[in-house]
Amino acid sequence: MNKKQKIAVAVAAPTAVILICIFKEQILGIAPYLGVCTFYLLTGIHCPGCGNTRSVRALLNGDLLLAVRNNATIPFLAFLLLCLYIELAADLCGKKIRILPRKLWIWLTVIGLFMVYYVLRNFIPAIAPI
Repeated sequence: MNKKQKIAVAVAAPTAVILICIFKEQILGIAPYLGVCTFYLLTGIHCPGCGNTRSVRALLNGDLLLAVRNNATIPFLAFLLLCLYIELAADLCGKKIRILPRKLWIWLTVIGLFMVYYVLRNFIPAIAPI
């Protein structure tokens, strides 16, 4: 990515966050129209996406623990985006920092842990979506 693109992302990301905060109520108003998970209705098993909408709603309302409880994927992705933004901002300031690991085995382990989480939340009510 060239410097102009980095600057564009550095400006666009906080702008997007501000717009999301301004239009939070409209965004939350869409949730009832998204429907219920068909897979869950048919099988009674939570799919990997079950709880995503509730997790986003909880994050928009500032409730991180509820967001993690509904689906840990959304807060995790938000955290990754924040770390990438910090790395980008530091790069624009002339400092090369790496917050996130770059080793493939680490990311494969994270994906594996999420797969285990998706299965276990069907058997452990404490981590099932609310």
